[in-house]
Amino acid sequence: MPLTEPNMLTSVDWINIHNWLTLFWIFFPLMIIFAFSMMIAHAVIPSGVMTGHFPPALSMLRIPLTIIGLIAFGVAVVLLVMVAMMTPGMIDNIWGRFYV
Repeated sequence: MPLTEPNMLTSVDWINIHNWLTLFWIFFPLMIIFAFSMMIAHAVIPSGVMTGHFPPALSMLRIPLTIIGLIAFGVAVVLLVMVAMMTPGMIDNIWGRFYV
């Protein structure tokens, strides 16, 4: 019967896991920033200006909020791609390729 136990984790493996988790923890707030900035810029502000609850000058804030949201989304996509590229190599170091 072949061994199905994972290999012992080395310090390099722990560093890779740390980097992987750090990228995921950075990804989460970036997506929150993207969602809230887009919601405020394209739902709350136009609705408030149309109903008269907000002054029309507040519409000028929509462009910077949209840019901030798009930058956060772009950085989040880059982080997700980095995590996707890092994952197979990291798993191969820990688990053998017997059943794959």
